[in-house]
Formats: sequence, structure tokens, C-alpha cells
Amino acid sequence: MRPLVGYEWSAGRCKQVAFVGRDGHVHEFHVGIGGRWQHTDLTTIADAPLAQSRFIVGYDWPEVGLKQIAYLGWDSHVHELWLRPGAEWHHADLTTRAGAPPARIVTAGYSWAPGHSKQVVFVGDDDHIHELSVDAGGHWQHVDLTAITAAPLCGSNFMVGFGWSEGNCKQVAYVGKDSHVHELVMEIGKSWVHTDLTSITNAPHAVDLTVGFEWKEGHCKELAFVGEDRHVHELYLPVGEQWVHVDLTSITHAPDAMNIVTGYAWPEGHSKQIAFLGLDRHIHELYVQVGDTWKHADLTNLSHAPVTSVLTLDGYGWSAGNTKQLVYMGEDRQVRELWMSPTTDWMYTDLSREVIILPVGV
Repeated sequence: MRPLVGYEWSAGRCKQVAFVGRDGHVHEFHVGIGGRWQHTDLTTIADAPLAQSRFIVGYDWPEVGLKQIAYLGWDSHVHELWLRPGAEWHHADLTTRAGAPPARIVTAGYSWAPGHSKQVVFVGDDDHIHELSVDAGGHWQHVDLTAITAAPLCGSNFMVGFGWSEGNCKQVAYVGKDSHVHELVMEIGKSWVHTDLTSITNAPHAVDLTVGFEWKEGHCKELAFVGEDRHVHELYLPVGEQWVHVDLTSITHAPDAMNIVTGYAWPEGHSKQIAFLGLDRHIHELYVQVGDTWKHADLTNLSHAPVTSVLTLDGYGWSAGNTKQLVYMGEDRQVRELWMSPTTDWMYTDLSREVIILPVGV
């Protein structure tokens, strides 16, 4: 859940960045192989309601070929915009379809290959964590995750949700009022369960949690956060083993971090990486390949990007373009990107200046 989200769409062979503008509309920047960045006002072309919050989620559903964005409307309902290749954008009121309670904020959205499903996570007006999910060809369902797991209430609106194919499970992780990282997880054919990851790993207290993903090459799932010590900390679980905590700042001698962090797997580079904003206002990356040790890089210096305000940061791999990229936005609302491929250095692009505005209906 971020004010800006970037992700790849495998069926469309493109990458996109979505955000809520000052007009309350959901906007998208997108580009395909060899093309130019284009802009679309999704709220207008889908005839969707205005967004109440800047926080949105967007993700790919490869099993069905869709891309989708979920956000909170002024009616306190969770709304979805979705698109399949060659078709037009559609809008759906997920709260109405699932018979779910009013939402306070939308916090996560992801697909889950073992369950052939997609799911959207939100915090309700009861402060509980709720899930909306649908199987391919099925109907939207609602579950109160806090109630069925007896998990503690969240202490932050930030959380992550993602599927882990090798573990045959899906999970939602968040920071509770006790500043501990908590995980709610469900394996195929089993019930949801709760685990206090801070207690079992002796990890330091966290403020927010904005990084969670599976790393197929490393046969594990990952969480990362900035601790009260300004260090970037990793929690990871290899298949069949126990959770492990690592202080990534200490082992890489990276600079201290502000609480603006993202992380993702990059299959083409056989790597996982955590990016963060340093106290020097530079964007830094911690990365590791299978069988190697963690390394640190100052991406602002490497890409010759201008030092500017950064309020939100997101990163992802793009398999069709064979690249990894970070997108970010500051107080000036300009959308910027840092990107690289296995054969190039880090590059910088001001997407707000490069984008072509598409007419309504295109």
C-alpha cells in the first residue's frame, strides 16, 4: 500500500505506475517494449468513483491475464479497476460484491498462484484486517482475518500481502501496537494462523512494514523494515526451515535509512534487493544474488539522478524488458524512475516530463 505503485503486467508485456492525482482520479503511466511512456486517466475512462485516499494497490494476475488497481472510494467501499489485453478498463465495487464492512484504508493487493486467486486486504472501520478474495471464474468472498486468527490490532496502516508458491501459502504481515512484526498465513487446505515474528527471531522493534515478497531463486519468503535504530532489517524464511533475522545495514556498512523502503525479487538478475532513502536524501540499494553476499550501492550517484524530495518509493522487476526499476514521487508530484538491465548501468528518467497523454477512451 503506497501513494504510488509500480508493477509489471505479464500478459500485456508492459510496466506501469499508478497513483491518485490531486483531482481524486486514479492515473496510470505505462510503456511497452520499445514504446514511449503514456498516461491514462483510469477514473474517467472506467467511469469510476473518486478516491478518498491517495493510498492504492496495483498488481498483475498472471493466471487470468489481468492487471488491476484497488483503492478506497468516498463511500468507504473498496473499488477495483481492471483490464485484460485488448479490452477496455472496467470498474467493480468489491465491498458490495463481497458483502464486506466499510473500509478505512486499502493496504495490499496480490495474486496467489497455488490458490488460482487474487486478493485485496483492507483495514475496516472496526480496525480489523479484512480480506477480499476471488478465484478464477468465482465470486468475491470476504474474511475478517483479525477475528479468525485472534491476532493483535495493527499499529500502522502500512502492511504487505503476497503469495509464496513454494510454501503453498499466502500471507499478510504488519506491525502491531506492540511494534512487533506479525504475520497471518494460510496454507492450501488449512486455516489462517498468526505468528509474532519479532518474538521468535528476537528482531528489533519496527515502525512500519512495506516490504514483503517471495524469492523463488532463494527458495524463501522475505520481509524487511527500518528499525528504531535506522537500520534496514530483514526477516526471511527458507522452505522447511525457521525464520531468520539479519541487520542488513550492519553487514553492508550502508548509511542509516529513513522510513521509506521497498523490496522485490528480480529473476533476470537472480537477485533480491531492498531499496531505501538515506538520511543523505539519496536512494540506496542493498542487493544479493543466490550464493553471494549482500552489497550496497548509491543509486542516486550511479544514475546521476538529481537529489530531490522523496515521499514514496516502489520497486519491481520487469521480465519482458529484462530490467529492474524504482519509481518514486516527491512533494512536487513528479514521477521519476531509476532502472537498469544486466548489461547496463543505472539510468534516470523523469516520467512526468516524458509521458504522452492519451485521449479519453484510448
